Parts: sequence; structure tokens; C-alpha cells
Amino acid sequence: MRRSFYSLRTGILANLIFLILAAMLLINVIMVRLAENDLVQFKVRHGVAIAHALALLVAAQPASLLKDMSIADDRWLVTRIKEILQKGGYQEFIFVPSSAGSQWEIGPWQEGRQDAVALCRQSIITQKESIAFYGTTWAVIWLGRENLKVAVPVKSGGNTVGAIAICSHLGPVYTHLRNSEKIILVYIFINTIILLAAGMYLLSRVVLRPIQKLLKVTEEFKEGEPLSLPPEPSANEIGQLFHSLKMMLNRLDENKRELKAHIASLEQANEELRKTQEEVIRSEKLASVGRLAAGVAHEVGNPIGVVLGYLDLMKNGELSDDEVRDALDRCESEIARINKIIRQLLDYSRPDPPVSKHISVHSLLLETVEMLKHQPIMRNIIIDKKFHSPKDIVLGDESRLKQVFVNILLNAADAIEEKQKTENANCDKKIRIETQNTQGTIKVSFQDNGCGIPKESVKRIFDPFYSTKEPGKGTGLGLSVSYRIIEQMGGQIRAQGTQGQGATIHVILPLARDEETKGVRKE
Repeated sequence: MRRSFYSLRTGILANLIFLILAAMLLINVIMVRLAENDLVQFKVRHGVAIAHALALLVAAQPASLLKDMSIADDRWLVTRIKEILQKGGYQEFIFVPSSAGSQWEIGPWQEGRQDAVALCRQSIITQKESIAFYGTTWAVIWLGRENLKVAVPVKSGGNTVGAIAICSHLGPVYTHLRNSEKIILVYIFINTIILLAAGMYLLSRVVLRPIQKLLKVTEEFKEGEPLSLPPEPSANEIGQLFHSLKMMLNRLDENKRELKAHIASLEQANEELRKTQEEVIRSEKLASVGRLAAGVAHEVGNPIGVVLGYLDLMKNGELSDDEVRDALDRCESEIARINKIIRQLLDYSRPDPPVSKHISVHSLLLETVEMLKHQPIMRNIIIDKKFHSPKDIVLGDESRLKQVFVNILLNAADAIEEKQKTENANCDKKIRIETQNTQGTIKVSFQDNGCGIPKESVKRIFDPFYSTKEPGKGTGLGLSVSYRIIEQMGGQIRAQGTQGQGATIHVILPLARDEETKGVRKE
């Protein structure tokens, strides 16, 4: 199993490095600050002791000499003071008499001399040692005081004859700490490596290895095979994770079996539903075929009567040769008319399986109108065709789309006939068929001037078994089946109308892509 750079191990390692280094450095900072403070305080205590020793050394000199003394007057005293200063790590010395007299000093006093004199004056007044820090310099981690000055009073014979001040630069203290800090940082680095190694070993053993086992099992899992888990490593959270995963997998397996059973049941139900829908569509089509067949029987009766009349005349020999030929031509025309009507009805009623193909809507509308014009109910109805769609190719089942058009036109004819009966209207009977393209679709509108649709029926007109016709004149499935067919083609069908003022049925179908419509017959 290939390990990603952004793996859990890498993340834990990075966090461990950060935490350990942060903790070690924070401890180091605290320890350095404590050591720095301790060394400075030791330097102060040491300075106070040295100052008192020097004060005793100076106080031992005769009082007459202290009033007016120069450095060159007593070389032994100067040498002794320098030895004590050097052993204590101090560099400068100054004596300030309490009364009028000469100040004398040892060491390279520069800017700090005035501060030392002021500190001696303070010590003479308070009769106590005075301690002060002056200046700033870089210490170990941050800025620190640059030098330390200690002043103590000098007493001789019970009187304060003056004060001395000594000064020490703290730079060597900081330098010593910085040198020690380098060694400490090396130890921090070594400790970090040791702690990382120990931490990663423990984490790998307790956390990473169990997780890697889980990952390996899940990566090698294949559909249909049981997922074998390693034994639970411990009773901690990792062990609980193993247990929870086992429980989850068992539930998933049970749910999977239940889901498969439900899917099989749904597939069976869908198949039964599909068969039922097919039966409903076929039964509705047979109902319309029966209605059309009744009209065809009436329409075929007239030409058959004409043919029988001509045959009777020819059988009696009452016609001349020219009249016989004319009678035969007329009989042939009537028989061809009968054959065309019957052929149209047979083509419509043929139970073809659903097949999707590219259909010219205009051509199919013309075929439907041509087939229905022989029906008695369509007699004297004016079909006004307004085909405004430059594109009319759709994808679907031609037989079913034709069934939709037949249902709509027959319903429109029934509405016109109903209005003629109830209102004794003598106005023209019209059905207007209009097409137009709108945003990748073709909209076919069937508008009639029949009895219209009641307002409360507009929303229910496509419901199964709902009909506004009188009992026995409709099944209530025509528009419901049409709605289902158009929906399966990805289209929409809507009704619009007012009672007594006609109705309009809009059929909206998606157009086929241009590259798929080559060679399709258009009107």
C-alpha cells in the first residue's frame, strides 16, 4: 500500500515535532530567564559583599588621609583595591567623601561616573547600600541591563566619612549563558529526536498499525465477498472502532439484502405497471378504432350501393359499350375509395410494438386529418391548418402520437356536435390546427368552437376516468392516455377553455437535434 505524503503518519510526525520543539524551547526560555535572574542576583549579592569589604579597607585608613587623598598617595591601597575588584569581576571604583574633599577613582569611568557619584550621595544619606542597573544590551533571548552599580557608606570612628561605588558590566554573564545555551540547544535537538522516535513507535503500535490494517482490508474488499476484519487490537477507542465497523458492516449486509429484495419487488411492480399501461393504451386505441370502424361502415355503405347499382345495370344489358366502360371506371374509383378508407383504419388499428423514431409532426397531422375526414362526425367541420413551424421533427412512437391526435380531434368534434345540439347553433364548425416553434420545441394547438370546458374541469380533464360527456359516450381515458404518451416523449399537454366558448389543447414536444433529422420526410 503506497503511503501518501499527506498521510496520517506524516501529520502526526509534523505535529509531534512542533509540539516537542515548542515545549522544549519554552522550557529552555524559562530556564534561561531563571538562570539569568539567578546569576544577576548572585552578581548583586557578590557586589554588595565586595563593596562592604572595600568600605572596611578604606575606613581603616587614617582620617586625615581620607580628607585629601589622591590615588598616587597610597600605592598599596590602590593595588589592594584592584585585586579585590578583579577577583569579584568588577572593573570600576570611586570614593566620594561626605564632606568637602577630593573624589578619587580607579578604572575606566566614562559615562557612568555621574551615576556612580549620585548613587554614593544616596548611600551617604540613607546610610545603606544602594543598588542600581544602568543601560541596555542584548542578553541571551531578549534585552537586559548593561551594567550594575553598588554603593555602600564608609564609616570611620562611628562617623560616615563618605561612600564608595563599584561597577560591573553584565556582558560576560550573558556571554557565559549564551555559550551554555548552544550546548542546551544541542541537547534539545537530541532529546527531540529520541522523543520523536519513541512517540512514533508507540503511536504506530497503538494507532497507525490498526488503522493501516483497516485500510488494507477496505482497499482489498470486493463486491459480493465477505469483509474479513482482523481481531480487535485492544479495548480502547481503536478496539471500539473495530467493533463498531463490524456492527456497521453487518447492518449494511442486512440492508443490502433487504434493498435487493425491495428492488426486485419494485422491478416486478414496474413491469406489471408497464404492462397495465400498455393494456390501457391498447384498450383506448381499440375503443377509438371501434368508433372509427362504425363511421367507416357508414361511409363504405354508399360506394358499395353505387357499385351494386352499376353492376345491376350492366347485368341487365341496358347499357351501351361506352356506358359500360364508364360504369366500370366509376366502380373502380368507388372500390379504390373503399380500399383507402379500410387501409387507413387497418394501419391505425395495427398493434405495433412501441418503437421510437424520428417523426414529422406536420406529415402525421395531415395523415390523421385525411383518415378522419371520412367519419360522419367530421362531416361539415372545417379543418384550418396553420403550420408555422420551420422545424417539426420529433423523436417518439408514431402510432401513439397519432393516437393522441385522433383523441384530441374526435373530442373536438364531439364538443362541436354537443354545442350544435344544445344551443341549436348554425355557425360554422371549425377546428384550427396551428404549429409554432418555441425554444427547441414544437407546440401543436388544437382549437375548436365547441361547447368548451367548465372552469372546474380544466384541472381535472387529464385525470383517468374523468369525462364531461354523457354516460355511455366516453370512457374518460382518452385524454389521460394522451397525457401519459406525451409525458413519455418528454413533452407536455395542457388544456385551455371556457364553457360555451370553445377549447384549446396544446401539445408541446421537444424537437430532435438537427444532425439527427436528415432524410426525415417533411410536409
